[in-house]
Amino acid sequence: MRKTTIELQDLRRKIYLKAKSETSWRFWEMYAHICKMETLKESYKLCKINKGSAGIDGVTFEQVEKEGAEKLLILSIN
Repeated sequence: MRKTTIELQDLRRKIYLKAKSETSWRFWEMYAHICKMETLKESYKLCKINKGSAGIDGVTFEQVEKEGAEKLLILSIN
């Protein structure tokens, strides 16, 4: 299993601490940016360029594209 970068670990830790210390704080802005179709398409493109491996379900880029990448991205935001 790959370890995340130090910067990503720091970000996750900061988000965790913020969420624990201020339980009423909501991260709506972050959710809105992650779930935008443009963001998902760009992320998919970058993963493919970087030759990302199949996920935990074992599905490869070739299998996703047979079904249609757009379909996968739409499912991911619903």
